[in-house]
Amino acid sequence: MEQFDYKFRKLYQPAFDKVPAEARARLFGVDYVHMRGKQGGDLFVTRHGWGCVESILPDAWFVDERFRKVGRALAGATGAVYRVPVAHRARSDFALVVKFSRAAQDTSITVLDDGLHLDPQEKARVEEAEFLSPFEEFGNVARLRAAARSAIPTKHPLAIYSPPTRYLDWQLGRNSGIAWRMNRALEASQRGVPEACRIRYDWERLYILLYRWIDGFDAEAAMTSGAISRKTMEALGQEARNALRRFGWMVCDHKPRHVIIRAARSGRGILARERRIRWALIDYELLVLREPLGASVATGEPARHVSG
Repeated sequence: MEQFDYKFRKLYQPAFDKVPAEARARLFGVDYVHMRGKQGGDLFVTRHGWGCVESILPDAWFVDERFRKVGRALAGATGAVYRVPVAHRARSDFALVVKFSRAAQDTSITVLDDGLHLDPQEKARVEEAEFLSPFEEFGNVARLRAAARSAIPTKHPLAIYSPPTRYLDWQLGRNSGIAWRMNRALEASQRGVPEACRIRYDWERLYILLYRWIDGFDAEAAMTSGAISRKTMEALGQEARNALRRFGWMVCDHKPRHVIIRAARSGRGILARERRIRWALIDYELLVLREPLGASVATGEPARHVSG
């Protein structure tokens, strides 16, 4: 069983900023605690995830394919995405979103007239879209959260796990040209970090992203069940898209399933304030800035090696 020493041979788990410098990394503007498992896997835990690290260790959701046996695959997801309930010291309803990264795989997105009125710039971004690499995805979510704050609620990014099992290229379906560009971007995000301390992708292994689950209903499912009308569903999709536009972002495969209608705390009904339905945005593997930026900006702020 894969084990991770999140206490670093101490009696108690250290605060995030007190973790030994050699176990810390900064990639695409996001700080991580990087732990190597006893079987050779890698676990990168964000500041959001550090407070619930016991709930996101692989034995809580990955070992024996718990994500599949205890969790459930999310309906309508085009990739492998699961909701997995896990034990938590303070919350009985705590759950993870377990998403297997499709980084370096070819996309097959078609630009359709979906009523969202894509401008030429946006259509061009969709046509050239690539699935984000795991650290780029977390980096983009962090930048969106910093820019939009509460205007665009998102899932909390908790951790990235790369199991030690290796696969052949054809088994993972990765494009070597795309992988090369992702390697370049990851290197660029670590400028100033000593060569021996840099994080690198291992394209013979899987990368699995962990987010905190958001309670609610996706807009399409809510419409199908009769909770909202088709007109309301379309209006929520447009509202989410316009909110992203205001902050300079877009999701290249934007659709109603990516808009989560927040549930009331009672678990019954829809959360609304001032007669407006409260929603959140999910699914970020095609979350990009509307205008392509230079490499120095697109990769986030230059990384620095964190010392104690």
